[in-house]
Amino acid sequence: MKAVRNMLQDPRAVDVVVVVVMTLLVFSAYLDAYAYVHVPTKVLTQEDRLGQAGVAASWFVVTAFLFFLFGRGLRQGRPWNRALPDGYTGSLAAALVFGAALIVDNNWFLPTPNNPLGLDRLFTPPHIVEIAAAAVMVSGPLRASARRGDSAAGIFTLLSAALLLSVFTFATQFIHPLIDSWSSSDPKKLPTAVETWVAQDLGVSALLVQSTILAVTGLLLNSSFKLRPGSLTFVFTVNGIFVLITKRHFELLPVAVVAGIAGDAWVAWSARRSGRPSASLCAVTAGAFTLTYMVEMLFLGTSWSVSLWVGVVTATVVVSWMIGTLLRAGLPGSVEAAPLQLAAAALEVRWTRDPQSTIRPQLVRAALDDLGTPEALGRSPLGKLPGVSRGGSAAADLRSVLVDVIGELASSPGPRDAEAGKLLLDYYVKRVGSHEVIMERLHLSRPTFYRRLQRGFALVAERLDEMSEFAERVPVND
Repeated sequence: MKAVRNMLQDPRAVDVVVVVVMTLLVFSAYLDAYAYVHVPTKVLTQEDRLGQAGVAASWFVVTAFLFFLFGRGLRQGRPWNRALPDGYTGSLAAALVFGAALIVDNNWFLPTPNNPLGLDRLFTPPHIVEIAAAAVMVSGPLRASARRGDSAAGIFTLLSAALLLSVFTFATQFIHPLIDSWSSSDPKKLPTAVETWVAQDLGVSALLVQSTILAVTGLLLNSSFKLRPGSLTFVFTVNGIFVLITKRHFELLPVAVVAGIAGDAWVAWSARRSGRPSASLCAVTAGAFTLTYMVEMLFLGTSWSVSLWVGVVTATVVVSWMIGTLLRAGLPGSVEAAPLQLAAAALEVRWTRDPQSTIRPQLVRAALDDLGTPEALGRSPLGKLPGVSRGGSAAADLRSVLVDVIGELASSPGPRDAEAGKLLLDYYVKRVGSHEVIMERLHLSRPTFYRRLQRGFALVAERLDEMSEFAERVPVND
């Protein structure tokens, strides 16, 4: 028992438990989907019961486990919002919501007599709430890893990402090419007999939607973590296996595998240059997914023309590239810096007091931009500095230090330093409003505002240097 308690002190052990249980939940959900869609107009009773029982059991286990950790944290004197390991408070809240939706779902009062299957079954309000809550639950280990400041994605982080991707593909299973092959020339493989143009509309839409979902998943993973070789292949393959359970088209699994291999190869090839691939990674992933699907369907038999196939492949590449460009523009500041620049910046912040350095203020600004995003803040190199890191959550420790430093700066006796501190406090901590609102609030002209802003970044960087040097000379045991 003592060994178990000691093991649960390690947040990564919590990740393992949650990932294993959530894998059962996602598998059970897809088994339940299999019961409803594998044989048209008929529900496979045994599979339906097994699926629903698996979902309920896995939900109960993970909720009980998180409640146990929550109570344990409260007994240790932690505040309620820090009682669970970082990243799991949202998972516990989502588990409670999921349980409530499960109860409502079992007693749903709006019947669907015309079509008890299909989207009438999938898109009931309780099911939508369950899907949203499941996404938060399964992504707990992914959030925890980001908030701890893990630079590389481990196996359980990747599995959590695969489960999150699988929740999205579960919600969009009605428009997934690995489930319904609308391009097939074999009538037995078509979900139902429809006009040619209807099948083409559905098939093209499915390829555009699912290739984009895969591309965005690869982009966000690569932007958040250092991906080891095979990471995207693992994520996409796990997701492909779950998806293919629905109608057992396992001959299409190579589509997901090749998409992952292409993404991993592009990430490895792009590592020779500074920065990380963004729009190009999206384009490569989506293009590989659609192109491989086209090759398989040409081999298995397709009713689509080569011209249409080439157009679909081109469209998925262009759409994913455009979405990757837009997403990259909106990523947090700490993610946009190149890995080599971040590493160099981390060393400079830690070891030099050069007042002419421009890297330290830039890193402070990036961290302050991410102050409300723990997953991004946990990746800041400032969180690794002596005197900042306290051995817990990198995001929580860094945020606490930055807020304290800015508060001290705002109460500084020097009027310029105090103005700089109040500016940072209002804009980044209190989030009072835009630059213009802060200018009016503090009675600053535009040039003075930006001078105080830069002065604030420099002063915070200097204070972090002082804390780091003191912590190195005088180690503190918490």
